[in-house]
Amino acid sequence: MKNLITLFISCFIIGNSYGQQLVSCTYLNQTSSLILSVTSGLNVSYDVDLYKMVYNTVDVQGNPTIASGAFLVPTNTNCADFPIAVYNHGTTLRKIDVPSYDTQETFIGKIFAAGGYFVCMPDYLGMGESPGLHPYVHGESEATASIDMIRAAREYIANTLNLIDNSQVFLTGYSQGGHACMATHKYIHDNNLQSEFDVIASAPCSGPYDLSGIMADTIMSPTPYSNPGYITYLLASYELVYGNIFNTWSDVLYPPYDTIVPPYFNGNNTTLGMGSLNNLLPNDMSLLIRDTCMNNFRNDSVNKNHPWWQALLDNDNYNWVPQEPVRMYYCTADEQVAYTNALSAESYMTSNGAPSVQSVNAGSGNHGACVFPALSAAYNWFQSLKSACTVTSSSSLAVLAPKVYPNPSNDYFNIELKGLGMLYVFDVNGKMIHEEIIQNNTKVDVSTWSKGMYHITINSNEHCYHSYFVRN
Repeated sequence: MKNLITLFISCFIIGNSYGQQLVSCTYLNQTSSLILSVTSGLNVSYDVDLYKMVYNTVDVQGNPTIASGAFLVPTNTNCADFPIAVYNHGTTLRKIDVPSYDTQETFIGKIFAAGGYFVCMPDYLGMGESPGLHPYVHGESEATASIDMIRAAREYIANTLNLIDNSQVFLTGYSQGGHACMATHKYIHDNNLQSEFDVIASAPCSGPYDLSGIMADTIMSPTPYSNPGYITYLLASYELVYGNIFNTWSDVLYPPYDTIVPPYFNGNNTTLGMGSLNNLLPNDMSLLIRDTCMNNFRNDSVNKNHPWWQALLDNDNYNWVPQEPVRMYYCTADEQVAYTNALSAESYMTSNGAPSVQSVNAGSGNHGACVFPALSAAYNWFQSLKSACTVTSSSSLAVLAPKVYPNPSNDYFNIELKGLGMLYVFDVNGKMIHEEIIQNNTKVDVSTWSKGMYHITINSNEHCYHSYFVRN
């Protein structure tokens, strides 16, 4: 019983208020470990299957919507279980420049998967198959897109793959993805979701964590900025989310930029990329943003009551206290995201009692050159922390994970389990409606349950198994 209690504490999901997340998961292709090892220079072990996953989530108003992402799975393996790693991608404008379309950045997820992770690469809201405009650098929607994809991936792992989620979670991302990584970790912390998402470590890389400080200075600075398109992206995003940033583009941008910019942010852009937008905009913000707007923003830099300030403050994520290890990788010649974002976050977190936070210098490269050293360091760090997999033969792999059948059913379901375990059943509102000790073959009576979907958690063999049952 003591072992069952330990498993209960480590894996029990408290109060999940979600139903089925997975909409579809479509196989796309496979990449060999040899190609990934040679190309990356890292010693990776597994071939990788790439899937396009579509899943249910919520939009910035909390209404139901869908999102998509790349889901990557180690294959040709004698391991039974793997942790989940989330990689959040960098800034893109075209809805198709996202991981689920097998872009160049998807390669990063393939490397992590080849090292022994189920990898979730959310496209974000408004990108990929998700409708509307992407809420760029909006922390809450970055986080919900990530955690709902983990939930959808767990459904697919439990119901389709002949593998096991070992419940460990690792978070990383680059550039905007660094902000999204930090936002996801912070969201889990702020909403007490640690029992559902056991974050072992997070590694945000080159992200704009201090939006109301360091990134605001970039907007107000007389020094030319390399990526002015990012600033217009922020304006479009925060107008979408908060609705008080501007009325028309002409109110905030000088001509001709007030007519150049809108097609990039129409919510259905599949042709116009960030490179072309940057080339059409001035690097001097005083030539892009109207004096009246810039002066109002600059003059409120102390009280920060202006809607622009409020939006930036709302999406800061340097100023919290993570309890799990965090390493923020950066490079000192980063021209797009000042490396001092990482230093600012480390200073705040450490001074407020965070037990294990570091900002890590990954070299003197610029934003593009920092990708490989930063993410290689994150990968090697994760490898040193993750649990070793359970090695088994392919013939015995299937018997490790419990089987739940018939599913759906209106009177009972069976659980086939090797050994002793603990069963917990939750309704779609997160209320636990059933628990019992199970062993070998167990029949569960559902005849009095309401029709609908139920979340099943089984703790056994030092693993957590997540599945779903439908009473029809």
